[in-house]
Amino acid sequence: MKPDYLVHELKYQEARTKGWPGWGGPERMAGEGIWLDRLFSYGGVPSSGRALELGCGEGHYSRLLAEKGYEVVGVDVSETAIQWAKEKTTDTRYEIEYYQLDLSKPGILASDSFDLIADGNCLHCIIGEDRENFLANIRRLLAPNGLFFISTLLSLNDTNTIIDLKGIPYRHVPSETNLRIELDEAGFVIRKFVAHPRWKGFGHADTRHATVHLTKDTSNQ
Repeated sequence: MKPDYLVHELKYQEARTKGWPGWGGPERMAGEGIWLDRLFSYGGVPSSGRALELGCGEGHYSRLLAEKGYEVVGVDVSETAIQWAKEKTTDTRYEIEYYQLDLSKPGILASDSFDLIADGNCLHCIIGEDRENFLANIRRLLAPNGLFFISTLLSLNDTNTIIDLKGIPYRHVPSETNLRIELDEAGFVIRKFVAHPRWKGFGHADTRHATVHLTKDTSNQ
Protein backbone atom coordinates (compact mmCIF):
# COMPACT_ATOMS: atom_id res chain seq x y z
CA MET A 1 0.00 0.00 0.00
CA LYS A 2 1.28 3.48 -0.88
CA PRO A 3 1.89 6.10 1.81
CA ASP A 4 -0.52 8.98 2.29
CA TYR A 5 1.42 12.00 3.52
CA LEU A 6 -1.86 13.77 4.28
CA VAL A 7 -1.67 11.99 7.64
CA HIS A 8 0.87 14.61 8.74
CA GLU A 9 -1.59 17.40 7.95
CA LEU A 10 -4.17 15.64 10.11
CA LYS A 11 -1.65 15.24 12.94
CA TYR A 12 -0.84 18.95 12.91
CA GLN A 13 -4.51 19.85 12.85
CA GLU A 14 -4.97 17.62 15.88
CA ALA A 15 -2.04 19.26 17.70
CA ARG A 16 -3.46 22.74 17.13
CA THR A 17 -6.94 21.67 18.20
CA LYS A 18 -5.53 20.26 21.44
CA GLY A 19 -3.58 23.45 22.12
CA TRP A 20 -0.22 21.67 22.06
CA PRO A 21 2.99 23.68 21.50
CA GLY A 22 3.93 21.40 18.59
CA TRP A 23 3.97 17.86 17.22
CA GLY A 24 3.67 15.21 19.93
CA GLY A 25 2.59 17.50 22.76
CA PRO A 26 4.35 19.30 25.63
CA GLU A 27 6.45 16.37 26.87
CA ARG A 28 8.05 15.76 23.51
CA MET A 29 8.58 19.45 22.79
CA ALA A 30 10.24 19.97 26.18
CA GLY A 31 13.00 17.52 25.27
CA GLU A 32 13.75 18.69 21.77
CA GLY A 33 16.80 20.77 22.70
CA ILE A 34 18.70 17.50 22.42
CA TRP A 35 18.34 17.73 18.62
CA LEU A 36 20.47 20.88 18.55
CA ASP A 37 23.08 19.34 20.85
CA ARG A 38 23.37 16.32 18.58
CA LEU A 39 23.60 18.45 15.45
CA PHE A 40 26.51 20.48 16.83
CA SER A 41 28.27 17.49 18.37
CA TYR A 42 30.20 17.25 15.10
CA GLY A 43 32.94 19.79 14.50
CA GLY A 44 32.33 20.03 10.77
CA VAL A 45 28.97 21.82 10.96
CA PRO A 46 29.16 25.08 8.95
CA SER A 47 29.14 28.01 11.37
CA SER A 48 27.10 30.24 9.05
CA GLY A 49 25.33 30.33 5.69
CA ARG A 50 22.03 29.07 4.34
CA ALA A 51 20.22 26.31 6.23
CA LEU A 52 17.29 24.16 5.13
CA GLU A 53 15.15 22.30 7.65
CA LEU A 54 13.33 19.25 6.30
CA GLY A 55 9.97 18.58 7.94
CA CYS A 56 10.04 21.87 9.84
CA GLY A 57 6.62 21.50 11.47
CA GLU A 58 5.75 24.58 13.50
CA GLY A 59 9.28 25.90 13.03
CA HIS A 60 10.89 25.10 16.39
CA TYR A 61 14.22 23.95 14.96
CA SER A 62 14.17 26.57 12.22
CA ARG A 63 13.95 29.28 14.86
CA LEU A 64 16.82 27.71 16.82
CA LEU A 65 18.96 27.73 13.68
CA ALA A 66 18.01 31.35 12.94
CA GLU A 67 18.99 32.25 16.50
CA LYS A 68 22.47 30.92 15.71
CA GLY A 69 22.73 33.23 12.72
CA TYR A 70 21.81 31.01 9.78
CA GLU A 71 19.64 32.19 6.90
CA VAL A 72 16.87 29.61 7.25
CA VAL A 73 14.32 28.00 4.97
CA GLY A 74 11.83 25.51 6.43
CA VAL A 75 9.74 23.06 4.39
CA ASP A 76 6.95 20.70 5.39
CA VAL A 77 4.22 18.73 3.59
CA SER A 78 1.57 20.02 6.02
CA GLU A 79 -0.21 23.28 5.21
CA THR A 80 -1.25 23.63 8.85
CA ALA A 81 2.34 23.21 10.04
CA ILE A 82 3.62 25.89 7.65
CA GLN A 83 0.91 28.35 8.68
CA TRP A 84 1.69 27.64 12.32
CA ALA A 85 5.42 28.19 11.74
CA LYS A 86 4.75 31.52 10.05
CA GLU A 87 2.55 32.64 12.94
CA LYS A 88 5.14 31.70 15.56
CA THR A 89 7.98 33.33 13.62
CA THR A 90 6.01 36.57 13.28
CA ASP A 91 6.39 36.97 17.03
CA THR A 92 10.19 36.86 16.76
CA ARG A 93 12.86 39.02 15.15
CA TYR A 94 13.82 36.27 12.71
CA GLU A 95 13.14 36.27 8.98
CA ILE A 96 12.58 32.65 7.99
CA GLU A 97 11.12 31.45 4.69
CA TYR A 98 8.59 28.61 4.95
CA TYR A 99 7.22 26.53 2.09
CA GLN A 100 4.66 23.77 1.89
CA LEU A 101 6.44 21.13 -0.22
CA ASP A 102 6.36 17.38 -0.69
CA LEU A 103 10.00 16.38 -0.31
CA SER A 104 9.37 13.06 -2.08
CA LYS A 105 8.67 14.86 -5.37
CA PRO A 106 11.64 15.45 -7.69
CA GLY A 107 12.96 18.92 -8.42
CA ILE A 108 11.89 20.85 -5.31
CA LEU A 109 13.56 24.25 -4.78
CA ALA A 110 15.25 23.74 -8.14
CA SER A 111 17.60 26.75 -8.11
CA ASP A 112 18.59 26.73 -4.43
CA SER A 113 21.72 25.63 -2.58
CA PHE A 114 22.30 25.20 1.16
CA ASP A 115 25.36 25.01 3.39
CA LEU A 116 23.47 23.04 6.03
CA ILE A 117 20.51 20.74 5.48
CA ALA A 118 18.98 19.45 8.70
CA ASP A 119 16.40 16.69 9.03
CA GLY A 120 13.85 17.59 11.70
CA ASN A 121 12.92 13.90 12.15
CA CYS A 122 11.63 13.72 8.58
CA LEU A 123 13.46 10.89 6.80
CA HIS A 124 11.62 8.14 8.68
CA CYS A 125 8.34 9.65 7.41
CA ILE A 126 9.36 8.98 3.80
CA ILE A 127 8.26 5.55 2.60
CA GLY A 128 9.43 3.11 -0.05
CA GLU A 129 10.61 4.38 -3.43
CA ASP A 130 9.91 7.97 -2.33
CA ARG A 131 13.09 7.83 -0.27
CA GLU A 132 15.21 7.76 -3.44
CA ASN A 133 13.64 11.01 -4.68
CA PHE A 134 13.95 12.54 -1.20
CA LEU A 135 17.68 11.82 -0.93
CA ALA A 136 18.30 12.88 -4.54
CA ASN A 137 16.69 16.24 -3.76
CA ILE A 138 18.93 16.68 -0.72
CA ARG A 139 22.09 15.79 -2.59
CA ARG A 140 21.26 18.27 -5.35
CA LEU A 141 20.45 21.04 -2.86
CA LEU A 142 23.54 20.51 -0.70
CA ALA A 143 26.41 22.89 -1.43
CA PRO A 144 29.72 21.23 -2.43
CA ASN A 145 31.18 21.78 1.04
CA GLY A 146 27.86 21.55 2.85
CA LEU A 147 26.69 19.23 5.62
CA PHE A 148 23.56 17.06 5.77
CA PHE A 149 22.33 16.10 9.26
CA ILE A 150 19.81 13.29 9.76
CA SER A 151 17.78 12.52 12.88
CA THR A 152 15.81 9.34 12.29
CA LEU A 153 14.28 6.23 13.80
CA LEU A 154 16.42 3.10 13.71
CA SER A 155 15.46 -0.52 14.25
CA LEU A 156 16.79 -2.62 17.12
CA ASN A 157 17.80 -5.45 14.81
CA ASP A 158 19.14 -5.99 11.30
CA THR A 159 15.85 -5.70 9.42
CA ASN A 160 13.83 -2.77 8.11
CA THR A 161 10.36 -2.22 9.56
CA ILE A 162 7.35 -0.32 8.20
CA ILE A 163 5.06 1.03 10.92
CA ASP A 164 1.44 1.45 9.84
CA LEU A 165 -1.12 3.98 11.00
CA LYS A 166 -4.68 2.80 10.38
CA GLY A 167 -3.42 0.44 7.69
CA ILE A 168 -1.35 3.09 5.86
CA PRO A 169 2.50 3.03 5.84
CA TYR A 170 3.54 5.72 8.33
CA ARG A 171 7.18 5.20 9.36
CA HIS A 172 10.16 3.59 7.66
CA VAL A 173 12.50 2.23 10.35
CA PRO A 174 15.73 0.90 8.80
CA SER A 175 18.45 -1.19 10.33
CA GLU A 176 21.78 0.54 10.82
CA THR A 177 23.35 -1.56 8.07
CA ASN A 178 20.57 -0.79 5.58
CA LEU A 179 20.57 2.93 6.41
CA ARG A 180 24.31 3.13 5.83
CA ILE A 181 23.94 1.35 2.47
CA GLU A 182 21.04 3.59 1.44
CA LEU A 183 22.98 6.77 2.21
CA ASP A 184 26.07 5.51 0.41
CA GLU A 185 24.05 4.59 -2.69
CA ALA A 186 22.42 8.05 -2.62
CA GLY A 187 25.85 9.68 -2.98
CA PHE A 188 26.73 10.70 0.58
CA VAL A 189 29.74 10.12 2.80
CA ILE A 190 29.04 9.38 6.46
CA ARG A 191 31.21 11.53 8.73
CA LYS A 192 29.60 10.60 12.05
CA PHE A 193 26.98 7.97 12.87
CA VAL A 194 25.58 7.54 16.38
CA ALA A 195 22.85 5.10 17.42
CA HIS A 196 21.05 6.43 20.51
CA PRO A 197 18.41 4.93 22.78
CA ARG A 198 14.84 5.92 21.98
CA TRP A 199 14.02 9.48 23.04
CA LYS A 200 11.69 9.65 26.01
CA GLY A 201 8.24 10.58 24.76
CA PHE A 202 9.19 10.08 21.14
CA GLY A 203 9.23 7.25 18.66
CA HIS A 204 7.71 3.81 18.77
CA ALA A 205 8.22 0.63 20.73
CA ASP A 206 11.08 -1.52 19.47
CA THR A 207 12.93 1.43 17.92
CA ARG A 208 15.90 3.57 18.78
CA HIS A 209 17.24 6.76 17.23
CA ALA A 210 20.18 7.58 14.97
CA THR A 211 21.87 10.85 14.17
CA VAL A 212 24.08 11.01 11.11
CA HIS A 213 26.33 13.75 9.76
CA LEU A 214 27.07 13.49 6.03
CA THR A 215 28.80 15.27 3.20
CA LYS A 216 28.30 14.92 -0.53
CA ASP A 217 30.38 12.24 -2.26
CA THR A 218 32.16 14.05 -5.09
CA SER A 219 34.68 11.32 -5.92
CA ASN A 220 32.98 10.51 -9.26
CA GLN A 221 32.49 14.11 -10.34
